Amino acid sequence: MAEPTSTAAAAATYAAAASGVTLALLGVDYYSLLWGMVGAFLALGSAGSMGRRRAIVYVVLSTIVGAAIGNAAVAFFQVSSRPLLIIGSLVGGAGAQLLVAAMLKAAIARIEKLGGGQ
Repeated sequence: MAEPTSTAAAAATYAAAASGVTLALLGVDYYSLLWGMVGAFLALGSAGSMGRRRAIVYVVLSTIVGAAIGNAAVAFFQVSSRPLLIIGSLVGGAGAQLLVAAMLKAAIARIEKLGGGQ
């Protein structure tokens, strides 16, 4: 089993790379990605033991989902408040772990239903 420190460092590296690409391609605000990743790491600490690849996938997807939730909160309330963006992204990144887990389970079940598990 990998050490928790090396797993977190690998997840941080891949999440930072994915965040940079997302920032460049989609024009997502830097603060929303940063605080979405912080929220994802907070949730990862309480998620229990998981493999390195799974942890990386969860952190990357939770970062992106957290940034989207933060930007959606700013758009929903129709304000340009950086604290609202940060709080929305932090909470979204932390809560996205459950959402990402449900989406991955649904996608795997759908693939198996279509005959991908043969």
